[in-house]
Amino acid sequence: MMNVLNTLLSVLVAANPAPPAYLKISYCDAGEHYQFESISCSIELNNTGDTPIKVSKGEAKFPWDGIDTGTIIVPAKGVAYINAKVDLRNDEGATRRAFRFATDEPRQDYRGSEVRAMVLSVLDQAKPTIDFGVVKPEQKLPESSITLSSREVKDFRITGIVSKPDWLDVTLDKDGRTVRAKLRSTAPWGLIHHDQFIKLTINAPQQPQAWVAIEANVLGDVVPDGNPFQLGLMRTDGKHEFLVRVSSRSGKDFKIGKLDLKNVKGTAKAEPCVPAAKGCALVRLAVANDQPTGKVEGMLEVQLPDYKRTLPIELVGMLLTPETKIHDMEELMKQSEQGAQSKASTPGVPDLGKAIANTVKQEEPPPPGEGPLLRWSVAHQDPIYGYAIYRADSENGPFLRVNKDVIRVVDDSADKSGSYQWRDNSAESGKTYWYQIGILNRNGSKKDLTGAQKVVAK
Repeated sequence: MMNVLNTLLSVLVAANPAPPAYLKISYCDAGEHYQFESISCSIELNNTGDTPIKVSKGEAKFPWDGIDTGTIIVPAKGVAYINAKVDLRNDEGATRRAFRFATDEPRQDYRGSEVRAMVLSVLDQAKPTIDFGVVKPEQKLPESSITLSSREVKDFRITGIVSKPDWLDVTLDKDGRTVRAKLRSTAPWGLIHHDQFIKLTINAPQQPQAWVAIEANVLGDVVPDGNPFQLGLMRTDGKHEFLVRVSSRSGKDFKIGKLDLKNVKGTAKAEPCVPAAKGCALVRLAVANDQPTGKVEGMLEVQLPDYKRTLPIELVGMLLTPETKIHDMEELMKQSEQGAQSKASTPGVPDLGKAIANTVKQEEPPPPGEGPLLRWSVAHQDPIYGYAIYRADSENGPFLRVNKDVIRVVDDSADKSGSYQWRDNSAESGKTYWYQIGILNRNGSKKDLTGAQKVVAK
């Protein structure tokens, strides 16, 4: 259950000329880290002006991150640094964390920057999730499970349960890798996702925990007509009112209590349905213009005193200025795919057995050593961050990663193709091994580039 707009938008802003800015601010590249690490990164502030600039009141977008809040003076024609701290938690793939701080530059109340990192996971599964689907509490409550695996940790095991939602029963199987979950009747109504997790400890030295997300759409007696509720495209010079209909599935009348808006500025007021209908109510929602433009994601919480429940309704839309131009992203994506297909004359996934025997596109000297030499070429690597090498003593595994560092993508060609070679100097002479090459995508997902290929070490 993804929280998405019906129409994806690519935004081009026709902005007024910006006032003079004398600080040149670089983002901080923190490099590669594993999930649940806490990292520090220094953001460089370069003052190109002739007078010192005061920087203060640093703020992090997320409460679990931090940044220097004191005053820093950036000397004229000089450089200073502001330190940011990031708790990576369960982020995965290319990650950006935003920060802002006040400056005394003319007409520049706040400036911003970000910390960027590539967050790795020892798990084979990207963003592991147990999805219960649509749930009707009056029916048998569902059970589901997920089995975690890792080709980076020998004898991978889940060692314990750190925490779980109180409306969920959770057990671990004897295999040490399978998590079983069952919803209780106390599960909240509405969409369950984003921030509900089973938090586990694992036996990975580089990553202490793994979180399994919980997703469900629990249909209680009172449900909205749409969840998420689509606000669509809004302009800051317009009036934005919506009627959110909520109904009783059993046809019973009900009262609406307090209405709360989260992460969206506006007002909400309960009204009767027109024409009047049993078990029906409306919420008149007015979205304010004086809030950050761009994607709007928030929550309307409807208290139901008759049920002693709160019904959360997600709100999704896009708020733009009148001058902002928009393009249909779906059409742009189709054009991009057609262009990529016209360029691709051969599949981008090679057979490793052939790749080992063939030379790479670029005649570079092989890595030193006597171990098995793996060579491969890949075309159109846009979504790929790098490669991992997995080895086993038999064709059926278990496979374990043998390269310490991710083999980063080489994309200096026009079609983003790259050629690679890697030597396994840890192999024992005369022993037979099976190898797989794996792909690590920028979004954190993993897949195999090749199947198991047999190699005898010389």
